[in-house]
Amino acid sequence: MSDAAPIPNFLQLQQIPVNYIQQVESDLLEPVVFSDGSSTTDGFCRFTLQNKGFLHSHSKVFMSLEPNATNRDAYFAPHLGIAQVIKKAVLKIGNKTINELDSWAGLHAVKSSMINNETNLERELYMTGRFLNHKFVYDPESNVNASALGLDTGLEPDATSKTEVPDWAKMDGTSTAKKAECPSFMIDLSDLFPFLKVHQLPLYMINEPINIELTFHPTTKYRAQISSTDTADIEMNIVRSELKFCADYIYYGATDEMERFAAANRDMSFSFVDYRVVEHTTSDTELGSGVIRNLGMANRMVPRIITTLPSAAGTYNEETILGQYNSMAPLVNASGVQYGVKYNVRYNDRFEFTSDVDNVARLFSIITDSEGVPFVTRSEYSNQSIAQITDTETFEGRQQEGNLEGHFFYLGSRLTNGRVGQRGIELHLSGTWAGSGRTPNLLRSYCEYLRVARLRDGMFEVYNA
Repeated sequence: MSDAAPIPNFLQLQQIPVNYIQQVESDLLEPVVFSDGSSTTDGFCRFTLQNKGFLHSHSKVFMSLEPNATNRDAYFAPHLGIAQVIKKAVLKIGNKTINELDSWAGLHAVKSSMINNETNLERELYMTGRFLNHKFVYDPESNVNASALGLDTGLEPDATSKTEVPDWAKMDGTSTAKKAECPSFMIDLSDLFPFLKVHQLPLYMINEPINIELTFHPTTKYRAQISSTDTADIEMNIVRSELKFCADYIYYGATDEMERFAAANRDMSFSFVDYRVVEHTTSDTELGSGVIRNLGMANRMVPRIITTLPSAAGTYNEETILGQYNSMAPLVNASGVQYGVKYNVRYNDRFEFTSDVDNVARLFSIITDSEGVPFVTRSEYSNQSIAQITDTETFEGRQQEGNLEGHFFYLGSRLTNGRVGQRGIELHLSGTWAGSGRTPNLLRSYCEYLRVARLRDGMFEVYNA
């Protein structure tokens, strides 16, 4: 009988009860397939990982963009950063799809809103390009009273009351030298595939190829935002030499710990969450009458759903502050009160809430219970507030009030009625959007559901829980 100590579960991202030697090996991988796309077609790239060690969940994708012509003040949306470029993310092992999410940046926008202001300004601005940070905007007459809020990038507004992104974070295509100075940012692997926030993959135990596939938005309109002085519909190209995947492989122990872990776990399973996006077109007329949308997910364990109402085509593109990944709040009446909104979820012949939720504060509380506290202002969430978004300071020459107020109206709730039945999940939503100037044309829902992965003798299987 062996006297060796038992090996802990290296798969779980938690404190290991033994003080193991840990070695990290980093590889800077080039994409094995790359296409930048065009103004009408999506781009694509694929990275293939080596089957060694444990894949660190905070491995990074590095990326940089450059304008293709005269634009000098392009920047990334403050709530997305470089993630704005990505349309779809897929993780494959062999011919099995482990994680796949279309409209990935929309979910990332919701998750990014949970990052506090200080972290956005002091860390994310430099690493991911996100900077959804707020400041008090003081009345110009007194410089004492602050009756409004606005975006803060750490720079003071100029003489024309314009707040800007720092020069180093902008993309300038006016010369070859300026293009060479376009910043590179990173995306965390666990942001692309949320299950890696609690698990790490034992690549050395997998005998199949592991691929990460990223689909990019077309080169115009959606990859970046532009200043009011820049020209619309200019291509934003991915800098091929800067597109890399930094894979960190972890090795535990000084002797045979990893071999013993593999021998003891020739057949192991773990559960994780994936997201399925369901999109429906809508309009202010439909929402005013009330819509019932079936989200599917029959026979699946669905812990929670997130719903956004973006105005994603035509009006909201590169000539706004947030781009297409917004979520429009209903109309506010003359008294500053939102009215007409009703929200509920029905499945298994039961409503999640005994009566439709028609109070905006309650809706905010529900998504807080489900996802966490969104670090957005009350006016950005529901367009209800005494301290509104500033109408005196602009951001890169664009009005902040019209581009931020009522643009973060996220709906979400935990589901408590168990496994979804044959009829699927029904979303019930109504409200008055007509006349608000913020009319959604999509109803986009992200359904989180449980899956089970099984690793047996080096072969990976995945199925719904």
